[in-house]
Amino acid sequence: MPSTPDLPIETYDEFEGPELDGTRWHDALPPDPHARVVVGGGEARITIPAFSLADDRLQAADSVKFLALSTRDFELPATFAADLAIENAGGDPGDYRTAIACLQVADLADTHRVFSVCGTSTRVLAMHEHLAPDATGEAFIHVAESPYQDFGDDFTRFRACEVTLDPATHLVTWRVDGRTIYHAYEPHLPERARIGLGIFTMLPIRDGHSRSLRGQGMTARYRRPRALGVPNLH
Repeated sequence: MPSTPDLPIETYDEFEGPELDGTRWHDALPPDPHARVVVGGGEARITIPAFSLADDRLQAADSVKFLALSTRDFELPATFAADLAIENAGGDPGDYRTAIACLQVADLADTHRVFSVCGTSTRVLAMHEHLAPDATGEAFIHVAESPYQDFGDDFTRFRACEVTLDPATHLVTWRVDGRTIYHAYEPHLPERARIGLGIFTMLPIRDGHSRSLRGQGMTARYRRPRALGVPNLH
């Protein structure tokens, strides 16, 4: 389902501030204690100067440094979008596992599917996840990159990020600045999904010890989280 210019784009949150609107967003997991969220002027800025949250047993609790999900479920088909800029603090932006920020489209309740445009200061990536084994198959997390889509090794400025879910064709398409960076066949698309704003690490717990704290941090800035072709958003 390609982006269709004659369909209205509805902005879910204008980010007027001074904090994330609790009627529109909720924390999926407790955020890193060092996370600072500043909202205003049409922008939500999430800054964690140095990650401090870790867990030696539960991978999700170790990986998620910040994740706010929309309180609304959006019906499909739809294109979900936001303008996103990412900046690493310390660490190696070439290794996305140590710090990555995402615009997510998530159904955690039923299909456990998550689709994200994500990246670091220098890398633009797509992520396709099935977070829990169920009747539809084993869990997986796949990260993909389109190496010849040249974004100048720069995700520090705002990029228009989109994820399109089309149940009629079972296709998912990830786009950045109008360019397709990945597409996938997904036979188990949800009926509804939520928008997510997130910062993560993606280093597996090894021998009972977290490896996610290396002094690194990240800032993610979001503007105009929106849905294309979803009526009566407000």
